[in-house]
Amino acid sequence: MNAPPTPLPLPAGGVALDLAPHRNNAGCHSRSLIAAEGLDGFGRAFSAHGLQAAAAALGFPEQWGEGEPDNVACEGQTLELAAPLKASALHVAGVAAGGSTAGVFRLGHGDAATSADTTVRVRLADFLARLPAEHSVLFAEADFLYDIAGRTQRRAQPRMWLATVPLPGSTLCTRVELPVNPDLHVFGVWLTPDDT
Repeated sequence: MNAPPTPLPLPAGGVALDLAPHRNNAGCHSRSLIAAEGLDGFGRAFSAHGLQAAAAALGFPEQWGEGEPDNVACEGQTLELAAPLKASALHVAGVAAGGSTAGVFRLGHGDAATSADTTVRVRLADFLARLPAEHSVLFAEADFLYDIAGRTQRRAQPRMWLATVPLPGSTLCTRVELPVNPDLHVFGVWLTPDDT
């Protein structure tokens, strides 16, 4: 008998930001797909089956796993909020490729040229790392890895991490700018509203 899946460590009360307009990388593959770029440029990717439980929470597109982009390789994209939000924490679900790495996320409001942005550093572990980076927890784990040319690597279990960074004071936010670091792959972003 299979054990029930471990619940995702979703941020309680978190407001999800819409990544759909910015997704530019396919990091989840199905068995029928010959791997292309993948997470690291060599075709390595999560098995779509292994991330099935996380698909709804991450807002994956309908054809995810079949080559449809499911994550954002960070190139300075700006995520817009529907309404201003005072936030107390930033949560990022994602992975690094080529080793653990970090990037600076900018949270701001109003005109980017005139507003004082709040910057926070987020570090994510590599998708093949066994342990998370600081301020992170395991978010999801696939049962195996797809490698170059769509080969199945059963001994490798890729992992997705959830990093949580407290924000200074009550940060007013209407946008979140992603780092410029395509080795950081973002699958989900949430803000925790400051209810104080």
